[in-house]
Amino acid sequence: MVRLGLVMGLLVGVMGCSSDDSGARGSAGSAGSAGSAGSAGSAGGSGGGGGAGGGGGAGATAPNGTLSERYPRDEDIGSDPAVLFHDDFETGWGRWDAPTSNTRYLTMQQDGSVAHAGQGYLRSRVTRQDLDETEYISSSARVGFDRTDEVYWRFYARMPEIAPNPHHWVRVSAGDATWESSGLANTVPPGNRGFWFDFDINDDSVFNFYVYWYKMRSGRCNDGTATPGCAGDQGTTYYYGNVFQPPGQTPYPRDRWYCVELRAKANAVGASDGELTFWVDEALVGDYRPGFPDGTWLRAAYHTGGCGYSACTPPKPFEGFDFRSSREVGFKAVILDAYYQRDTSAAKRAVLEGRGLTVSDAQTIYYDDVVVAKERVGCRAP
Repeated sequence: MVRLGLVMGLLVGVMGCSSDDSGARGSAGSAGSAGSAGSAGSAGGSGGGGGAGGGGGAGATAPNGTLSERYPRDEDIGSDPAVLFHDDFETGWGRWDAPTSNTRYLTMQQDGSVAHAGQGYLRSRVTRQDLDETEYISSSARVGFDRTDEVYWRFYARMPEIAPNPHHWVRVSAGDATWESSGLANTVPPGNRGFWFDFDINDDSVFNFYVYWYKMRSGRCNDGTATPGCAGDQGTTYYYGNVFQPPGQTPYPRDRWYCVELRAKANAVGASDGELTFWVDEALVGDYRPGFPDGTWLRAAYHTGGCGYSACTPPKPFEGFDFRSSREVGFKAVILDAYYQRDTSAAKRAVLEGRGLTVSDAQTIYYDDVVVAKERVGCRAP
């Protein structure tokens, strides 16, 4: 089992920013990196969230089973009315909004010995040379769909090399009909326009949610406010993604396909009943909903069971998420992203090499069998 220690307390600082999906990604990411380092130093590295199996059975499953159970091997799964998007990468580009063809960093591949199933898969590859040439790189595919109050996103991923994990990874975006501003670092999104969250990997190879919403907490003060003179005042107001990292996770395996499913439920307007959940290889790992888990906040991080610092208040049941203040805001896009920054990639590389590991110059991720739906998908059934 992995728990975050001093090294991770430092790494949260270099991972603690977000970035814009469009051309503004680079400058936004740089600002985030600098600002969140102060927060990490005070908050330490302890995570926050429900441990594997905690809470049991979060998320709805249809009476006749998951989508994967109803469509073995995912055959015809895209025809189900609950499915918003599906791609097994067998037919090349065309299903994603962007890109529509191979890029320098993101390419469709055909190799049945590598693919999770069939012949096709998507490869993201960013090298150290690429980052020497370009400071901020987003290897990203995006697709939008009709707005919905609840979304499930299952995909398979494989990291074939020992390499720095992305600065930020995949994203789910919510908004009204016209809002497209997910990813702006150090920005509190307007509750009547949209919100978003990333699903990230740290260098201990465990996962966390990284959430931006209109009632998010600042890293300036111990209590999450931005009031000058507060307890633990960092002297600068900043709002980077709030971190929810389930403790006690088993690191994901290198060079093996694993199944991730994310679930997000928007709140009823005026209520704090929004939820976030994730499973890895069908095991429930992260579960955040009204009344569960017990934990405490410190700055911009939620710590399951308490954080072990004198600044922390006693644990109490999680209050749930008040993500939005308008019914017009709904989940509307997923972004299969691998976002890297030159400085944080170098810092992550140094940590891995300090552990005696031989680190690849290529930061490679494979993806396969993506399904976005309005109900539980489940891992691909044989």
